[in-house]
Amino acid sequence: MFNSLKTQLTVLQQEGYSIIRFLTWWVRHPLTFSISSKKPLVITKKIKGLLKLSYLIFGLLLAFSIFSRFYLVAPVSLLVFILEPFIYLFVATLLIIPYEKINRQRTIRRIRKEVLGNPDLTVIGITGSFGKTSVKDFLFTILSGWQETLKTPESYNTVFGIAKVVDLELLSKTKIFICEMGAYVRGEIKEICRMMPPDYAILTAIGSQHLERFKSIENIIQAKFELIDAVKPSHALVNLDNPPIATRITLPQYRDTQTYSLLNPQADFFVRKHTLSADGLNFTLTYRNQNYIFSTTLFGTSNLYNLVAAISMALLMNVPEEVIYKQVGKITSSPHRLELKKINKANLIDNAFSSNEEGFTTLISDLSKLKGKKVLITPGIVELGIRTIEVHRRIGKLAAGVFDKFILVGKSIRTLSLEQGLKRPVTFIPNSTNLWPLIEKLSKDYDWILLENDLPDMF
Repeated sequence: MFNSLKTQLTVLQQEGYSIIRFLTWWVRHPLTFSISSKKPLVITKKIKGLLKLSYLIFGLLLAFSIFSRFYLVAPVSLLVFILEPFIYLFVATLLIIPYEKINRQRTIRRIRKEVLGNPDLTVIGITGSFGKTSVKDFLFTILSGWQETLKTPESYNTVFGIAKVVDLELLSKTKIFICEMGAYVRGEIKEICRMMPPDYAILTAIGSQHLERFKSIENIIQAKFELIDAVKPSHALVNLDNPPIATRITLPQYRDTQTYSLLNPQADFFVRKHTLSADGLNFTLTYRNQNYIFSTTLFGTSNLYNLVAAISMALLMNVPEEVIYKQVGKITSSPHRLELKKINKANLIDNAFSSNEEGFTTLISDLSKLKGKKVLITPGIVELGIRTIEVHRRIGKLAAGVFDKFILVGKSIRTLSLEQGLKRPVTFIPNSTNLWPLIEKLSKDYDWILLENDLPDMF
């Protein structure tokens, strides 16, 4: 497979096979033959199908050129296929839409039948604008010490991704299935819930991440609450410190919804006190007038929220205390999600997987309380839509008083807005390709290095 075709297939896959987003990328990045990407191209059945259709379209054009004697069509078609296969992939994606819709509904019905046919299986759905993968990983570590537990791997959080996990990994002995549920539009989580009827639900947060796709915060709220609406209120657990969630659950139908909080003592699960250091977190969680004291090597307030959500769900499911304590001691950060690493004299906070407004500002606040010289390396936050400039200027202003050095990846509306908010000297680097030698060098002079987000070139 030549570079341009592989590159464009990678982008198409990472954009969720959205024709509009793929077209937008192509307009912005013509004649692009390679990108750096955190997620390599996965050769799925769909990718194979798109490749076959693209080759078929190319073959038909060649046949047309020969039989119609329009011989110029052949070399032009070949040149376009090699340099800009976008046209072939675009048409192929359009052609499979009818089949995709039929196959999607057939898959939903098939998986639903299989799941409902296992009465001993408990399904836990997890969603949120951010934090859902870490909560899933933490909860899996806790529950796997109690019963046979399966989780969706990495970010397998779509209909076909979840169906693949069920087909390949769900066994008759599996007692608990933790299912991460993602969405870019309203209705997607409702569809997943129809396929995987949840018994319990966790909503981690609602924020501006993917605002560009959802168009409004209200649409995000409606989309995420599709999971909460799919379970009994007493089996739903939500973050009370998140303003959109706190407002929403004042509605009568959410009266019995379970809540967790670091700020509000009225929450069902309340963190009475906590301390943060380079060594990790110590905190006391109160539930039904009983205090539970935990220590963990996890770093950051955001990870505290994620861990509290996991522990709270375990308590809600009546997991024995001794199991919870034992398994919490085994929990480590999810890869590239607030992962704390020691390099020379520096503590590197590897938060490269993704970034969001709330998590970024919380990290800045956490680091403001810790001593030492600090470096910020970031390309900014994507998919904020019309709030891009406003958010980055505000984050720049907050970061200016905490960090000693600023390294911005790429010159974009995001990094230029950060620079405006910082009002401090910054260093621009073109991309993150050779980032680790730079981090190695910085680690000899600085105490803290925050790597916040690591965008592939497609952005």
